[in-house]
Amino acid sequence: MTRDGIRLVKTVPAVLLASLLGAAPMHAQSLFNAAGLGTPVEALDGRARALGSVGIGLPGRSIMPTDPGGLARLGISTGIMAASPSWVDYTAPGDRSGSFQGNRFPLMAIGYPVVGGMASIQIGSFLDQTYEVTSVGEADLGDGPVRTTDLFTQDGSVSNVNLGFSRPLGQRFSAGLTVGRYAGSLDRTLERTYGEEDEAGNIDTYVESGVWAWTGWSLTAGGSADFENLRVAASVQLPSALDGNASDETRGSDRSFSLPVQYRMGATVTVGPSILVHGSAVLADWSDAQDDLTDSFASTGNGFGLGVELSRARLLGRDAPLRFGFRRVGLPFALQDESVTERTFSGGFGLVLNESAGVVLAGLDMSIERGLRSSANLTENFWRATLSLMTSGF
Repeated sequence: MTRDGIRLVKTVPAVLLASLLGAAPMHAQSLFNAAGLGTPVEALDGRARALGSVGIGLPGRSIMPTDPGGLARLGISTGIMAASPSWVDYTAPGDRSGSFQGNRFPLMAIGYPVVGGMASIQIGSFLDQTYEVTSVGEADLGDGPVRTTDLFTQDGSVSNVNLGFSRPLGQRFSAGLTVGRYAGSLDRTLERTYGEEDEAGNIDTYVESGVWAWTGWSLTAGGSADFENLRVAASVQLPSALDGNASDETRGSDRSFSLPVQYRMGATVTVGPSILVHGSAVLADWSDAQDDLTDSFASTGNGFGLGVELSRARLLGRDAPLRFGFRRVGLPFALQDESVTERTFSGGFGLVLNESAGVVLAGLDMSIERGLRSSANLTENFWRATLSLMTSGF
């Protein structure tokens, strides 16, 4: 690696654009991972995804780290785990196209009653940084030009490990506080091969690699209020800088990146005996991270979502609410000086698996999203599924 390799991408965005995505990336969720620090992977469950939510203001039981006030409404011990595979088709100038797929486990959490409130441990995804790109060029080694093939592989992610506590404040209100620690690692490898692949006597392959460990802290505070036909909620996340610490064997230097304060707000209203309408929004200005990047561009990550839930639908004799949603969220990093947005249409359902005395002891939530990410040089159409399983009363 170069001394400034941890800049997340002094040269990689330029290589990516120049190569026009000549090789299919592996195990990624988006090629926009190549810009800046990666792409956000939010810690959302299947219900939130189906309703187009940014993860706050949903009625019923919630254990998402973006909604610390809602944790108090769990009432009983609860655990949740979510999986989110995606399938992506991309196109780029020059009639270049391809496809790839990836899988994440964006949320694992457990909540338990403690001293009149609810305590929780949550592990949530934050940034996905995995991708792969190949670039073909030439180098003059003294005897004339020689073909070079550069394979750049990046494997990494940032997660947020949270400890939270929330409690009711009277009959209508609740408040919560969550302390989180950023964790994860980044492994980057550049492999250069000289000559044609089928040509005998190629010069030995040249390899440079480096590993960085991510560290940092966050504090999230929030509250919610429940009225007869309305739930409203808001939260604010205050992060530290995200530090990348190089391993002893890595020649790249340590780096630090600015993270934005994130504001979230959401509301759900009951407009009929079986119809819920949900709306939520997030405000996050990533532009301060621009000073920490080279050849990449930072902007806002603002967004909003709208959804409808038909709560009285049934499947196989069990409650199975139907959900539909739309979401538009800005990606904080781009390969060029332009805004990039992710737009999704979603649908899904919930299914009660076990219920006792009106309390759901086990249930699952499923969502399917059809989405689009686009810029001047890159367009991604994708399908994303999210399946979450919740159990209670253990």
